[in-house]
Amino acid sequence: MAAELPQIIGLVGPIRAGKTTVTKYLVEKYGYVAASNSDVLREILDGMGIPSNRENLGRLGNSIFKVLGNDIIAKYRLDNLHLGRIVVDGIRYPEEIKRFSEVPSFKLLAVTADPNVRFDRTLRDRTEFKDVGISREAFDGLVLSRSELDVPELVSRADEVIINERDFESLKQRIDQTLKKWGSDS
Repeated sequence: MAAELPQIIGLVGPIRAGKTTVTKYLVEKYGYVAASNSDVLREILDGMGIPSNRENLGRLGNSIFKVLGNDIIAKYRLDNLHLGRIVVDGIRYPEEIKRFSEVPSFKLLAVTADPNVRFDRTLRDRTEFKDVGISREAFDGLVLSRSELDVPELVSRADEVIINERDFESLKQRIDQTLKKWGSDS
């Protein structure tokens, strides 16, 4: 089945829907290489000694994408596909989808969840320091961030949508079903 898997799986969805959890599962079970725009931005901030909180990640991303285009990191990823199949954690712009669609086996997977579920995850998860102590009002306001504005439209363009409101076992089953379906489509 490995040869039939998409070369690139792009994940789209709102903050705290479970995209990173899906990425980790695809890496562990299916051998994908994780490719996160946030990781690229975090590396730049860390190299400059600037805290990589959500605000600084947003500012840096906005600056880079405004000057070099919303698809600049996608172009970089395509130039390095020889490193193996990738799962892109957090597609945010239509230009990224257009760029990744140059690869015939590209698939866009949306991961969504109710806002209440997503906020509860934010409160429970202490590994994501960028959201510690965030109020519900501030959390709900994140949808107005530049990087979040296109997410609803991108979710509607997804090849498959997973609603992630249950347990991890249910999520893994949905991922496995989706990859099996995509493998049989080839």
